[in-house]
Amino acid sequence: MSVASRSPLLFSATENLRGIMLMIVARITFAASDTFTKLATENVPATEVVLLRNALALPFVILMAWHLGGLKHLGAIRDRVVFTRSVLEAIGLVCFVIALPHVTLGQSTVILLTVPIILVALSAFVFKEDVGWRRWIAIIVGFIGVFMVAGPLGGTPNTYLLLTQITALTWAVRDLITSRIVGHIPSVTISLFALIVGGLVAIPGATLETWRPIVGAEVFYLIGAGVFVSAANLLYISALRTGAISVVAPFRYTAAIWGVLLGYLVWSDIPDFWGFVGTFFIIGSGLYTFYRELELAKGARGTAASPAKTA
Repeated sequence: MSVASRSPLLFSATENLRGIMLMIVARITFAASDTFTKLATENVPATEVVLLRNALALPFVILMAWHLGGLKHLGAIRDRVVFTRSVLEAIGLVCFVIALPHVTLGQSTVILLTVPIILVALSAFVFKEDVGWRRWIAIIVGFIGVFMVAGPLGGTPNTYLLLTQITALTWAVRDLITSRIVGHIPSVTISLFALIVGGLVAIPGATLETWRPIVGAEVFYLIGAGVFVSAANLLYISALRTGAISVVAPFRYTAAIWGVLLGYLVWSDIPDFWGFVGTFFIIGSGLYTFYRELELAKGARGTAASPAKTA
């Protein structure tokens, strides 16, 4: 039985605790990477930051892929679904980095937490999955939270958050088609493709923005962004492989804590009242949607097992 197919009951408490800790550290590391990326974009064009960050991260991801056997599957880039997924991730990343200098780290982090609820809505429209009224309410609540985080109620709407929301939508579509990728292609290989394609997608930005030499602290910021995003991806993959997904995955929502905390420590950003309320709406919506997915999956397994018991 593969790790991916193991029941939550087959994971020990130690494995689940280790998985939870890895997920929390992964989210902290992602937040650190976003912090360095945001610092870099204060003076360096966004598309240049994407290219250089991905280039600096590439050796680490190649090493990771080599260690996990992912380099044996490089031919998979010819698969249309794999290539499309990489392009979608790249487009979302460019939108995210373009918006980053103009939004707080906490806002961008929280908006990206809408990816799971967008994914549920897309599944209903694209794959005709049955999404009950409870999950539709959760989705609506989540987007009310986005409206609150965006700032209109506080009198300071930020249109750049639309770019961050485009990132969330693009990455939700990315995750939707990920389910169509054949299972023998390792996650680290897919991450490697996304890194390379992301850098290539950023190159045309040189014609739209004035790229320039990187100097001083900017070099440190870009190295930090590249190293931390590489480590974060490794930690995230390890977390999902170590413990039961139903136990580990909800802890990705701790990203909101680390995003807001680092935003405060580095830029003294503090969400307003509606920003806090919206954050709770988004996190609550995501957690409830995840809970309903688990309940429906348990019901489906129970229905499938019934004939076997009576046979």
